[in-house]
This record gives sequence, structure tokens and C-alpha cells, in this order.
Amino acid sequence: MSVIAVVVVSEKIVLAEGTINADQTVTIIKDETFDLEKGDRKLAYVVMHKRIADRLMQGIESVVLKASAGGRNPATTAVLHAAELRGVFLAAVPNHVPVRQLQKNHLSRNFGSRKVDEYLKDDVFFDENFDGADLRKGSREAAFLLLSATP
Repeated sequence: MSVIAVVVVSEKIVLAEGTINADQTVTIIKDETFDLEKGDRKLAYVVMHKRIADRLMQGIESVVLKASAGGRNPATTAVLHAAELRGVFLAAVPNHVPVRQLQKNHLSRNFGSRKVDEYLKDDVFFDENFDGADLRKGSREAAFLLLSATP
């Protein structure tokens, strides 16, 4: 069984599925993006809910989700849309699949000596800590969450 790490933005959900190895490295199984359908957002949420629910029924042990984080600036429409889509994602997770929500600033404080964004730019770090299926650079943030998948 594997773990799926998830990052939600206003128009898409990025998933990185992997297994955590004994040496705390990650073997990537799948890297995928679910784009929100165009048109009526309510109908697009219904479609996304079904796609996510179906996907998470495929032998998933747990989910690690990048949590919302309050900022100093007023929320933009994109931030609010991401929050809505995150809610759709959470509603689609099957009851038997546990979900951990982690804020990016928590990862920066508790993972290592650098900020998350510095790790995401570091090709050597990803080569040393991830193997398996190809990982797109745009999916690195989700994959990074897998390193925090174990409590």
C-alpha cells in the first residue's frame, strides 16, 4: 500500500503517490494532476469529487495534504477557489483512508535546515531522496510532503 501526497491550487489537484522506504527515501509510484473541468464550477466540483473518490479507492494507505495557511494579505479569488477545491478533495477521501494536513511553514521548521522552497529547487536533494517513476518539477511540493508522511 502506498501514500498519496496532495497539493491543491485553484484549478487543479497535484498528487504524488509513493512508498516510504526503510532509509526514509521515497519511491515514486505515480505523479499525476487532476485539472478542474471548464465551465460551471459547481458541476466541475462534482466531476472532481468522483474522479478523486475513484482514484483513492486504489489501495491507498493514507493521504498527506498541504493544508491551508493564513497569510498577511487578504485572500485572493485564487486562494478562495483553492480552499473550495481542497474541501471537495477532503469530502472525496474514503472514510477508511486517514488524512494528515501539513502546513508548509511547519515543514520548513521541522524538516531540516532549509525552507521548503529551497529543497524544491535542489535537483541533488531530489535525486538522493526520490526514485521510481519520473517526477515532474511541478509535482515536487507534493512529493516533498511524502517525506513527512510518517508521524
